[in-house]
Amino acid sequence: MRALDSHLLRTGVASFWNYSGRLVGLGWTFALIHTLGIGSYGQYAVAVATAAIVNAGIDNAFYVRSLRLDEARYERERCARVLFGSVVAVVGVVAFTASFVVGFAVIVAAGELLFNTWKSHLLREGRPDVAMRFDAVRQITSIVLGATYLYAVEAPSLSTAAALYLLPYLVVAAACLRYVPGRTPAAPGGPKEFALLSFEALAAALYAQGDVVVIGWVAGDEVAGYYSVALVAALAISTIGQNYANTYLEKIRAAGGHVSGAPALRDVVKVGLLTGGSMAVIGVGILLWGGADYTGHITLILSLFVVARAINHSFIVVLFVQKRDALRVKATVAVAVAKLAALALLVGPLGGYGAAVACVVCEAALLFVYHRAVHGAASSSIREPLHDRATR
Repeated sequence: MRALDSHLLRTGVASFWNYSGRLVGLGWTFALIHTLGIGSYGQYAVAVATAAIVNAGIDNAFYVRSLRLDEARYERERCARVLFGSVVAVVGVVAFTASFVVGFAVIVAAGELLFNTWKSHLLREGRPDVAMRFDAVRQITSIVLGATYLYAVEAPSLSTAAALYLLPYLVVAAACLRYVPGRTPAAPGGPKEFALLSFEALAAALYAQGDVVVIGWVAGDEVAGYYSVALVAALAISTIGQNYANTYLEKIRAAGGHVSGAPALRDVVKVGLLTGGSMAVIGVGILLWGGADYTGHITLILSLFVVARAINHSFIVVLFVQKRDALRVKATVAVAVAKLAALALLVGPLGGYGAAVACVVCEAALLFVYHRAVHGAASSSIREPLHDRATR
C-alpha cells in the first residue's frame, strides 16, 4: 500500500470514530432535553463549555510537549500529568457537592486530561485512528449509562445522570495509574513555556467560538443559532486535517522536526480541498432541502474556511514538533483579536454572512503565516533537522 493511501486510511478511520461519537452525542442532547427540559440542558451545556475552557488551560502544555519529547522525558511528564489530573479530579468531586456546573466542569476537564494522557502514546505513534476509537467507546459508554438512568426512573435528576455519565473516567484514571510507579514526575517545561502553551489554547478557543457569542449579542439568538449549526459542521469536518497530520507525528519527530517527515504539501492541499468540498456539498444539500437557506449560504461560505483550516492543522503539527510555540501563540492571539474586531464591524449590517466572511479571511491569514513559517525560504534554518543543529 502506498504511504499516502496508508495515511489516508488511518485518517478516514479516525474521522469515522470521531463522527460516530458526535452522532451519539446528538442523541444524548435529545435525551436530556426530552426528560429534564431545556433549562437543565442549558446548565449541562454551560458546564461542558466551561470544562472545555478549563481543560485547554491545564492540559495543552502536556499535550503539545507529549508530541515532541524523547521517550524518557515523555514518560516523566506523563507521570506528572497523571498526578496533576488526579488532584484536579478530586477537587472537582468536592466541588460537585456544592455546584453542579463547577463540579461537573472540573471533573470532565480532569477526566479528559487523564484520557488524553492514556491516548498520548497512540498519537506519538501516529495512530489517531486507534485513539479516536477509544474516545468514541468512552463517550458512547458514558451516554448509555446516563440515558439508561434518564428513561428508567420517573423523576430523574441532572446531577445523578451526570454522575453516571462521568463513571467511565474512573476506568480511565485507574488505567493511568500504571504510568506513575518507578518514574520521577517532571513538569511540562518551565513556567514560561507552560503559560505560553496554556495561553495559546485559550486564545484558540476564543478564536474558534467567539463568533457565536458576538453574533448572539449583536444580532440575536436566532441568527446565532443558524450560524452555530454551520460553524459546528465546519469545525467538525476540518478535524479530518488534524487526524491526517497526526498520522505523520512519529515521522516528523524522528526527523527532528524537519519537513521531510511531514506530509507532502500537495497531499495536504488535497485533504484541504476534500474537506472543503464536503462542506460545500452539505451547503448545497441544505439549500436543495429548503427551509434553511440562511444556514445553507453560510455553509457554502465556510467551505473556504474548512479548506484553509484543514491545511493549517498539518502546518501546526510541524510547528509543534519544531517547538515554535511563540510563533503559534502570536499568530493565534493576533488573528483572534482581528477576528473579534471584524465581527464587531460586520455582524451588525451583515449578520451571519459577515461573520462567515471574517472566518474565511482570518483563517486565510493564518494559512499565509503558517505556510511561510513551515515552507518559506526564510525558514530554511528552522527546516534543517533539529538533531543536526544540536550537534554543532
